[in-house]
Amino acid sequence: MRFEVGNLQLFGFDLSALFQRWLRGIRDIMPAGLGAAFLRPAPSIEARVMGQQLDIIQVDATGRRTAVASLGEDALDIALDNSLRADVIRNIKSPRMLQVQLLMPEPQIMRRTLTLPYQARHNLRDIVAYQASRLTPFGVDKLFFDVQLLRENREIGTIEVEFVAILKTVAQPWVDHLERLTGCTVSCLGVYSNEEGVQSCNLFGQPRVSGQWWRRLNRNGILLIVLILALLMTAITPVYKARVLVLERKQEIALLDQQVVGLLDVRNKLDDKLTPLNDFVKYRERHARSSQIINELSRVVPQNIYITNLTLQDDSVTISGTGTSVVDLIEQINSSPFFFGAKFTSSLNRNVRTEQDQFTAMFSLKKLGDETQ
Repeated sequence: MRFEVGNLQLFGFDLSALFQRWLRGIRDIMPAGLGAAFLRPAPSIEARVMGQQLDIIQVDATGRRTAVASLGEDALDIALDNSLRADVIRNIKSPRMLQVQLLMPEPQIMRRTLTLPYQARHNLRDIVAYQASRLTPFGVDKLFFDVQLLRENREIGTIEVEFVAILKTVAQPWVDHLERLTGCTVSCLGVYSNEEGVQSCNLFGQPRVSGQWWRRLNRNGILLIVLILALLMTAITPVYKARVLVLERKQEIALLDQQVVGLLDVRNKLDDKLTPLNDFVKYRERHARSSQIINELSRVVPQNIYITNLTLQDDSVTISGTGTSVVDLIEQINSSPFFFGAKFTSSLNRNVRTEQDQFTAMFSLKKLGDETQ
């Protein structure tokens, strides 16, 4: 991005030219004289070239004209630099806003009337510049020129414009003389004729000195700006308030997210610590305790049967012992809510000396969920 005086470019695009085109479009749609209702006229100086003589006239805000000087060709050559500056800026509060207008006589002006497409009305100067060498014997680089819109024919889609030009070799010496004597930049190069007076054109294309409109606002202009600012504040305030609320809610949500993340971390850590305990509890819930197994066997095994050995492996229990009426032991074990699948793993052997049967049986432990079935 590059900044220069009177020039603003962004990535190769001339933003100043785009802004000037936008301003021209705004001026086109504004009613005539509307600007004068909100702005005071800028202080101005008219300098008319009359033959070999230069007449300088000061024009105040009320339109009153006061002669400053009248210099012939000989006087122009010998006049000192800035010799007219004190007279030119007399009674002017803001010399930087001074609009110095140099008016060239009609006989030195070249004119051509052109018909262009209606779509070209917003870019007249650039379009006509390409045709300058065809309209005059000179190239566009040798001319000061302007393009004036004469009439619009919307029905047939055309416009009529007037090409107004003067040679730089004719106008530039007068521009140099005027700037040297007044110490001010010539802002506008215009045309006058004895019959029609001053014509509204600027052969420079645009003013070379800013009119600083913000310093020329009258009461109407100030009231208009205050009204526009009030409307903007009325429109922006709800949006700004909503934006502030959204940002506050986002901050609250961010804090809640942090708290939730912290709680999740604590939960995960607790889950990791509780996993072995849960596994142990689940295992204890699935299986009866050893003491419960012994108590349950004491309940279901008859008094005449003695258990001499008990082996617990996973879900299986193996018992061995001696007693009488051992045949009924399997049915009694299966009747327990803790045991199932009881069976003898070997044949019964009777001890002749004690007249008791020796046995070995095996059964399975029911899971906790199966005990209620």
